[in-house]
Amino acid sequence: MKAANYLNITADQLHPYMAFVFPTGNGFFQQDNAPCHKARIVLEWFEEHTDEFQLMSWPPNSPDLNPMEHIWDVMERQLTAQTPSCSNISTLRDRCLDIWYNLSPVMYQKLVASMPKRVVAVLKAKGDATRY
Repeated sequence: MKAANYLNITADQLHPYMAFVFPTGNGFFQQDNAPCHKARIVLEWFEEHTDEFQLMSWPPNSPDLNPMEHIWDVMERQLTAQTPSCSNISTLRDRCLDIWYNLSPVMYQKLVASMPKRVVAVLKAKGDATRY
């Protein structure tokens, strides 16, 4: 994804969401070190909005801290288990959306609740891989 596209999504979707969920400006937003996340225009935008929410700093090599990676894994497993396989991009999109909208809220709750243990495990491993 290009930085300009990511910035548009951030400004159009994330910004109003954070304002709604954290009206007092005490929220944190977490993103990894994807190139579009670290682009100058994106980081400048976050700097301009530090009074509304904070951007959580992210270690360079810590996918174990990103619960989204586990969601992608669940989605990929469900997608590859479906037969027949997707014959075109439209079918792939529809199946991905169907899987996304039917993911269990309990899974999200468990992932969020696991964050303190994930952080401890990454610190203990000094940034190396963990069981997460």
